[in-house]
Amino acid sequence: MSSNLAGNQATERKRRIEKYFQPTPKDSLKQIAVALLAGGGIAVLLGLILLSSQSFLAVLLFIGGGYALVQGAIRKARYKAEYEKAEPKPSDREMDRTLALDLQQIEDRAMHRLGITADHLETGAASWDPVAALLADKMVERPKKRPLVLYGPKLSDFGIGEDGVWRFKLYEVLVICPTVHHLAIYHCSLDFLSGGLSMEDTEEYQYNHVVAVSTRTTPAPADLSLERLNTRDPEDDEVRFAKVLRRRLEVSVSNGQSIGVTVGITDEQDSSKQAVLQSSGIDEVIGSVRRVLRDHSRP
Repeated sequence: MSSNLAGNQATERKRRIEKYFQPTPKDSLKQIAVALLAGGGIAVLLGLILLSSQSFLAVLLFIGGGYALVQGAIRKARYKAEYEKAEPKPSDREMDRTLALDLQQIEDRAMHRLGITADHLETGAASWDPVAALLADKMVERPKKRPLVLYGPKLSDFGIGEDGVWRFKLYEVLVICPTVHHLAIYHCSLDFLSGGLSMEDTEEYQYNHVVAVSTRTTPAPADLSLERLNTRDPEDDEVRFAKVLRRRLEVSVSNGQSIGVTVGITDEQDSSKQAVLQSSGIDEVIGSVRRVLRDHSRP
């Protein structure tokens, strides 16, 4: 019973959130369909009136009117189907609440996968809390003894909200757990449509093996352009990026390995074009991790 309930909830969530990323058809499409139906109906009516006196013209009116009625019905049905796929959309705040709940669950899962409890953590009260920020729509200080959580978009289909914020179908999440003896990290991909997780990785590094906590800006894969991705308004020139640059926060270790998340997206050919993302708290997280590294590098 519980598995069926969970499956139904996942299906309902996917159906609801998919609407956010589906462009709403323009009203002009509906107006054209209504005009065709009205014009077709009038033509058929005139054909009936003229049938006895001008049979040839009546036949032409029947043919033209019938064609207009068929086209109008097809366009109206198409508009209705597209509208039902896109509306009603969840609000921006509802989307953020859903993401916040996902992050809470991922944080708990990370602690379990890493075998860490709150008593093992060395984090202070001033660290960034993305969950509280999403729920409160403002920067909120994080309570003690919780890991540092960062999330960012994977370059997937996106929608631009009424608030101008870009929200994506796929995210990657980084949970950083500084402990007395080592730096433990959990990384995963979040399918925002279903809430499912994939590509889960856990890493544990001795502090003297961590060489950098930094941000890097690099080109996105050559075959990816945000111009091709779905938006709520595909005709909006402001979201057409010719060449995408990603800014990523990365934790790098001495063997050359690095792990991180995307915290910024810009157009290489026009730096004024930037994706507006939810607040990442990147500066606070970098500061917190660097403080821990400094403390544990002291003799």
